Amino acid sequence: MNNQKTITIYKKFQEEFEIDESSIINAENLHLELLEKNPFKYESFYLIAAVCIYAISHVIPKNITLEDIERVSHIKKEEIEKCYNLVLEIE
Repeated sequence: MNNQKTITIYKKFQEEFEIDESSIINAENLHLELLEKNPFKYESFYLIAAVCIYAISHVIPKNITLEDIERVSHIKKEEIEKCYNLVLEIE
């Protein structure tokens, strides 16, 4: 994943939340995995990125809330949570 859109959104999350490089790479890899799965092919790129950041927020020491992600991504936290729960269902 190295197109400009990807670099921009994940860099924005990384800077805003002070997330280390390896965690951002994990989020980008999860993004790729989700794009390979049918339910996510037609979802917003930014929604999937927000979901991936929310997913890694559970395993990094930095506390990042849905409200934080909503503020940065401008995607409603309900949409992020709905898509995140779909990820949990298919995993």
